[in-house]
Amino acid sequence: MALGIDVHNFTERFVSERFKQLDLYSRFDSEFLEDLACIVLNKLPVHYIRYDVDMYNYMKDEDKTSLKQKVEAAVDESIAFLFDEKKIKFSREPKDTE
Repeated sequence: MALGIDVHNFTERFVSERFKQLDLYSRFDSEFLEDLACIVLNKLPVHYIRYDVDMYNYMKDEDKTSLKQKVEAAVDESIAFLFDEKKIKFSREPKDTE
């Protein structure tokens, strides 16, 4: 058994789909995307499973829609947060060492 492969967070599937919809994989580097994924996933409910197909078929359509909406909001909020963080981080002037 390998955590992350055999047992994983089902919500990751929806986050990955949203990243693809927004074409984030070609627009940002892997470091940015890894930070973004962590922030997004920490805002969302966790559903650890073994098989995606079981969970996907078990969920009601309204639950899927609700999770997709939560993912969209979490991705949007997290992108805005990271841009703000990077703007602050990269706009700082070096401190004088005198």
